[in-house]
Amino acid sequence: MSKRRITLDDVARRAGVSKVTVSNILNNRPTAVPISEATRQRVLAAVQELGYYPNAVARALARQRADAIAIVLQFPAIFQGWSGFTNELMRGVSYKATELGYDILLHTRAQPTIELEAHSLMDGRVDGALLLRDYNDPLHPLLLERDFPHVLFFTRSPHPSAYWVDCDNYKGAQLATEHLIRLGHERIVHLAGPPTACSALDRLQGYRETLQRYRLSLPEDYIIPAHYGGADLSRLVQLLHAPKRPTAIFAWSDEVAIRAMNLCIEQGLRVPEDIAVIGFDSTETCDHTNPPLTSVRQPIETMAATALEMLVNLIEGKPLLQKTLVFEPVLQVRGSCGALKEAH
Repeated sequence: MSKRRITLDDVARRAGVSKVTVSNILNNRPTAVPISEATRQRVLAAVQELGYYPNAVARALARQRADAIAIVLQFPAIFQGWSGFTNELMRGVSYKATELGYDILLHTRAQPTIELEAHSLMDGRVDGALLLRDYNDPLHPLLLERDFPHVLFFTRSPHPSAYWVDCDNYKGAQLATEHLIRLGHERIVHLAGPPTACSALDRLQGYRETLQRYRLSLPEDYIIPAHYGGADLSRLVQLLHAPKRPTAIFAWSDEVAIRAMNLCIEQGLRVPEDIAVIGFDSTETCDHTNPPLTSVRQPIETMAATALEMLVNLIEGKPLLQKTLVFEPVLQVRGSCGALKEAH
């Protein structure tokens, strides 16, 4: 048989004081008439003797704060198989949440409508949310309309009231593409991300416009959709066996780049001697591939921590100097890129 939960009333009776006095002491709340140290110690002794602990739900209702933040990704399934990107994102979020005294709730239950999803975030269990959603996703404008604290991260919004943290993905793609061109590569394939994701669109645009700036041709079949590591890359295999095959690959993510690199090796090509490969994110995994993967680095952990701190400031009504932050990418050269033989 379950033991009855000890309540604030039980503590008040044991200590011989009112329920309000117990609440004021436990919450270190100032009172018009100071509470004596003897009364304070009597209440704390009663709490210990009875094994009382506050009801978190009731406390959140009373304070109108849950001290919790939801992490909302585009698809709940992303939490099931963490990539290097997700791992760094959660490390940054967890570090900053621990420092600031907040709990983290992973938003994993899918809702049939956007209205219900918004309601599930605003039902009092969390004080705000970090959102990584597509550019045209309807959740963000709905939360803006209802004045629910949230910050976008690794994406952005055109709305003037939005708060967001992102990387200069266009510049990152430019760095990768220019690096390959300067090594002598002209036939460069891009493995592109989802067309609804800001990061993927910016990386595609950066790649495309860099080729144009260097007056290099871009065959239609050189842009191959590869939204995740398990995507169908049969079109890439066909290109690798073409008479004038590509000599370099720029992938929109490390996960996709590693898959492409392994696929090239399976097709009998050497990396980087026969084909160069560049990814995006430059997570720790890149140091453990064979060869180590050259990749564009965005400071994922720092960006995630910055977004969470921005959200906490919103929740607590603290002033924010900037509503939007854009981090600079850098190219981290490892072993998967080599100079094209014909360029020497």
